[in-house]
Amino acid sequence: MLKRLVPIITCTVLLLVGRPARAQTTPQEVSFCKLANDPKSFDGKMIRVRGTVSDEFEDFSLFAEGCHTQQGIWLAFGGDVASNVPSTVNDIHRTPGTELKVNGVSYGIEKDENFRKFYALITAERGDKATYRVTATLIGAFLAGEQHKTPSGESIFMGYGHLGCCSLFVITKVSEVESVPPASLNLRGTVLGPDGKPMEGFSVVNEVAGGQPQQTTTDAGGHFKFSDAGSVLLFKDPRFRPVILTVEPGSTPVRVSLQDATLSNWIVPACQSVGGSDGRIGFSALFKLSAGLESSPFDDDGIKSYFVFPHGSEPVEVKFVISTGTGPVTEETNGSVASKWSDKWSKRRWIKDVEGKIIGMDSRGQLENGEYWRQAIFLDRDSAYYSVRSHAVARSMNQIIDSVCIAKP
Repeated sequence: MLKRLVPIITCTVLLLVGRPARAQTTPQEVSFCKLANDPKSFDGKMIRVRGTVSDEFEDFSLFAEGCHTQQGIWLAFGGDVASNVPSTVNDIHRTPGTELKVNGVSYGIEKDENFRKFYALITAERGDKATYRVTATLIGAFLAGEQHKTPSGESIFMGYGHLGCCSLFVITKVSEVESVPPASLNLRGTVLGPDGKPMEGFSVVNEVAGGQPQQTTTDAGGHFKFSDAGSVLLFKDPRFRPVILTVEPGSTPVRVSLQDATLSNWIVPACQSVGGSDGRIGFSALFKLSAGLESSPFDDDGIKSYFVFPHGSEPVEVKFVISTGTGPVTEETNGSVASKWSDKWSKRRWIKDVEGKIIGMDSRGQLENGEYWRQAIFLDRDSAYYSVRSHAVARSMNQIIDSVCIAKP
């Protein structure tokens, strides 16, 4: 785990996608302590090392019990596997089918049973705390970074990871995965139709936080099961109201009763005016602001947004965001709504156009701390989202979302 953050340097850019040169694959075995105490000797090499993972806010690093070192080793997956750790690296979204590219070399990853178990374990959480302490043998590329001196005169290598804290280890293969406490990651459940009878052949998707889906279909009794399961279950069929559940693998079997989608579908009209000429804001989905609110546009690396906030306040106090991105937006990969937040009071429904075509999903609920949230996704690229404490403010935000119309092409 990272025990220091020395203020220094800008972060080296880690993440580019492509498939040109590939890393050599013959690993050299080394202990964690030897690697951490002599990074320069292993710079640019494929190595095999065993260590324990620290996976928490702004920290995705490797350490070993009993090895006291100032040297940080930041972790990154090869291939299209994103980290689930928010940090200055911003490696929490990757395009499926791509590879991680660092310093002109592309790195893939072997997604076998060991990898699935490892990823499910390190991303499992109870509240804001990791459920397991995970130790594994990792194969991958080591990049030492640049050498710097600490105030006490020690040499450390930096340039990768949060605030350029560390050396970098790119994981390409995982084996010998262990956890404390020992884990049970099996997940079972039953799907019932609106008539209460078992649903045979119904597709169920299981995801670990941040992606990595598995899919299966129910048997004649409506039963499904997963091994090395993640904490998100998706039940999405146009005939039925969508269900997304946060679950705990290894616990009580899940029981899901589906509802007829026609009882909840939200039909959204086409806009009558062109663009936002009637005072609406947005992109393909346009919204009318309530009295007392104003908006401010914002562009972050191709993701365009409007911040909505009360007159007289600042955009930094925003509780409502309307966004559109360069790629598709989906709720299950959008982070907290699917995998971090409680589903105890959640409701979801399909969004359809006037011709009956599904154009998105509308989700709302209440967190265990009492906070109200809602996220509506339109046309797989536009979203409207809020998270507020006040029920009265939530009603006001709902009026904005409910005012939506779809812009004419």
